[in-house]
Amino acid sequence: MFSTKRLLCWSTVIGVLVVAAASRPIVPAGHAQGSQLLLSGSIKGAAGSGMEGVTVSARGIGKTFTTTVFSDASGEYYFPQLEPGKYKVWAQAVGYEAGIVDLQLNGPVGRQDFTMRPMQDFTLQLRGDEMVASLPDATYQDRKMKEVFRLSCGGCHNQNMALKDRFDEKGWKTIITLMSRIATSGYGSRDDEVPNPLFEYYKDELAVYLAAVRGPGPSTMKLAPRARPRGEETMVVIREYDTNQPGTGLPLFDDGSFWHLGAPSKLDIRNHHSMDGTIDFDGHVWFSDDLNPNPYRSVGRIDWRTGAVTNFKVPRSDGSGLASTVHDVITDPQGIIWFGADGKLARIEPRSGKLDTFEPPKELGRVGGMTAVDGKGRIWSGGGNGALLFDPKTGQWTSYKNPESAPEEGLTATYGMAGDRDGNGWWAQHALDVLAKADGDTPGKTIAVKVPKARNPNAELFTGDDKRIFELLGGSIHHGRGTPDQYTIRKPGAGPGPTDAVWGPGWFNDALIKVDIKTHKTTEYKYPWRDGGSYQAVVDYDGLVWVVFTNGDYVAKFDPKTGRWTRYDLPTLGTEAHGLQIARVNGRTQVTAPYFAAGKTAKLEFRTEAELKALKTEARKSR
Repeated sequence: MFSTKRLLCWSTVIGVLVVAAASRPIVPAGHAQGSQLLLSGSIKGAAGSGMEGVTVSARGIGKTFTTTVFSDASGEYYFPQLEPGKYKVWAQAVGYEAGIVDLQLNGPVGRQDFTMRPMQDFTLQLRGDEMVASLPDATYQDRKMKEVFRLSCGGCHNQNMALKDRFDEKGWKTIITLMSRIATSGYGSRDDEVPNPLFEYYKDELAVYLAAVRGPGPSTMKLAPRARPRGEETMVVIREYDTNQPGTGLPLFDDGSFWHLGAPSKLDIRNHHSMDGTIDFDGHVWFSDDLNPNPYRSVGRIDWRTGAVTNFKVPRSDGSGLASTVHDVITDPQGIIWFGADGKLARIEPRSGKLDTFEPPKELGRVGGMTAVDGKGRIWSGGGNGALLFDPKTGQWTSYKNPESAPEEGLTATYGMAGDRDGNGWWAQHALDVLAKADGDTPGKTIAVKVPKARNPNAELFTGDDKRIFELLGGSIHHGRGTPDQYTIRKPGAGPGPTDAVWGPGWFNDALIKVDIKTHKTTEYKYPWRDGGSYQAVVDYDGLVWVVFTNGDYVAKFDPKTGRWTRYDLPTLGTEAHGLQIARVNGRTQVTAPYFAAGKTAKLEFRTEAELKALKTEARKSR
């Protein structure tokens, strides 16, 4: 458990401003313990004007979750109802020193104001996309190396983790050599495999560039933070739940909560606990535990009110006693939880906790890690060289293989899984920029829908041998690396809400790709932001498309009718969120996003103007 006293002392030493301009918890006589209270306050700049879009977080001392809100246009913030007790509360904005205070909140209304002071060097506060935007590109060589970095160093970790520390040219060359053999999960050297050719080819040039950017001397970076949230983007409430096993995760001061300390390290395997997430009909959060061999958990259920985690284990069949690790976890239209584990399909009834597994016939192969439900209620499972379809009503299994591709195109592994409204399955072959479609009514029938090349002006930087090195990659480095004219679609989505398309998030070239499920016509929708690393798309019950951005630490909503994008910043730095799911709870959309690199799972809820007005009225009554 972290020590508040030690944390605050440490923060003071490294220059964090702890601000308590007006701390006024109100303790009326006879206020009963266990009742709810309201915490609000103002956020102002040094000149005294209100600041919109400042992130304000509160965590009960000894609790395992953090609640975050954002300041509105006048600089005011309002938390939802909180339990009385001791809290750590902090306000953050990129480019400003953090305000961190300890409060005793006894209710019914507490107030905490913050004054934000500018920082001179806020490099470590930057998210991955902001790091890329800050890299120098004034010369041809700089533009070229920036593109090599973008295409190489953001696949198995965020760019802000890559640039967190400083090295000289020799040191960077050592790091690049190591990373040329690192596993795409972000840890574990692959000494017996051929090094990544892109790293080997550009090692010397890239080391020179990075030594100028993050070396012992003055940096050539020009820090470029993106705009803070505004308007509707500030109306979200985000609860972040710890998903590490008690006693094994990272402490609060090293899990991305405090931005001035930089992104957490994914190299700490203790932090690998949340690959994917979903929400059940009662609003409880579920997460999958992947790349984390352990004897206790395959998936976990988080009580959204208390943060308490209930573990569910599907044992490995190898007799090791370990739990099977899990990639995707979803909720079907009946509220049942589904996931693949140990080559089987697993199902949990959320309220009873009853767990069942279903094993396909051996001749069809094993269930993979990618999971989706189609419009007919059938479960699709992708992995390896294709997908399996399971009908819960009949118990019937059907096998589908990847469409054939030319050998020179490289690896054709399945990644991501979606089921459309007509009962077809879709998955990405992201090394090839292909979306595979499986005909749910014709066993074994698959076709390939090729996505057109991305329009990336930086592709012109690579000619001759420089271009040839990308061609040599083919699809062999299937997870983290791409070519300048690839989208490298990760996890497509075609539901669970109404849509006539499958939506593919372009990882490398900043676009959402729409594929009509009948005509297969493709349409590109460019993101308003760059280098966020979009990873998964889903469609909610209002037909809105939600996308999670791994490197940018945000979730975005897209309205296909208007073309309007809305971005919701996540409160943690270096989340490396690999998925998201939506649910309708009490008639309202909720979103969950797992933090694979920070040991948390987030739940996003969205307030209305009327709800905020009621909170403001209640807060003003006590002033």
